[in-house]
Amino acid sequence: MAYSIKQIADLAGVTTRTIRYYDQIGLLAPVQIGGNGYRYYDRGSLLRLQQIMFYRELDVPLQDIQIIMSQPDFDPLDAMEKHRSALMNRRQRLDRLIHTVDQTIHTLKGESQMKENEIFEGFDETQYEEEARQRWGSTAAYAESQKRWGSYSADKKEAIKAEGQEITLRMVGADERVKADDPQIQAAIADYMSYINRYFYAIDKEMMRNLADMWVADPRFAVNYERIRKGGAAFVREAVHIFCAG
Repeated sequence: MAYSIKQIADLAGVTTRTIRYYDQIGLLAPVQIGGNGYRYYDRGSLLRLQQIMFYRELDVPLQDIQIIMSQPDFDPLDAMEKHRSALMNRRQRLDRLIHTVDQTIHTLKGESQMKENEIFEGFDETQYEEEARQRWGSTAAYAESQKRWGSYSADKKEAIKAEGQEITLRMVGADERVKADDPQIQAAIADYMSYINRYFYAIDKEMMRNLADMWVADPRFAVNYERIRKGGAAFVREAVHIFCAG
């Protein structure tokens, strides 16, 4: 079934201007343009638009969505499973916030008294922290990373982030003709391992390999490398695997 731009916009609850903009930036091209210049979409277009809207619901910027969904190995089913996991985490956090709101209302009405440690329950200003805790919270590496990071001053944290960004640029490589086994790329991988050891936790080659696999598997991490170079995440993973095999 073919859908006009107005039909697909109405189904999604967005404006036709939004659909045209998504086409303009390469996110949602029509499957057909009629002789009269009208854009037409199909069921696949609906599912692609749904993907875009899920990413937007999770506060992913449009330019990052474009990078994520343009990858040759982009898997819609895998993306949906990640959307579900992220939304479940968000729902749990919202439930905690709603509970905090209710408790605060009761306190302000004089019906009860909140404990100090209940006042800020549910607030979490650190991106991915809850997910990271669920994945690695029981590991010594996670505990050590949290301990070290909490000990740094604000200026030190900014300096560490800047150093990490500089090493990341070198790992991805500015020249797309450079191969993953290039000595400069391999040196950058070694510097990154040293960087993690120095500021976060003790890491060995097996852990480094697992990190690189995660950078490719999770679009939220992969996009950091795709911004620098198309296929950047897969390139860095290949470079890491070469380094770790040496």
